[in-house]
Amino acid sequence: MYLVTQGKYRINQLGYDKRKGEYVYIHKGVEIWREKGDTQLLDYFNEVRANMRPCNYYELETFSVWNRYSKSCDDMEKGVI
Repeated sequence: MYLVTQGKYRINQLGYDKRKGEYVYIHKGVEIWREKGDTQLLDYFNEVRANMRPCNYYELETFSVWNRYSKSCDDMEKGVI
C-alpha cells in the first residue's frame, strides 16, 4: 500500500492499494472505508512531495476521494462516524 497523505500524529491516513486500485481511509490504524479510483490523487501528492511545493486546496477539491477523506476526517473529529 502506498501512503497518499496523513494527518497530524498519523491519526488519519489515506493510502492507495495498487493491486486492487482502491483508496483506503485509515483512522487510528483501523481501516474505515475503501473506494475504487485511479492514481490521479496519488500522483498529485507524489508530485507535491517531489517538487516540495504546498498543496493547492482548490485543486484537491476536484478529486472526489479527497472530498470523502476530508469529510471523514471531520466526521471522526466530531464523533459522527
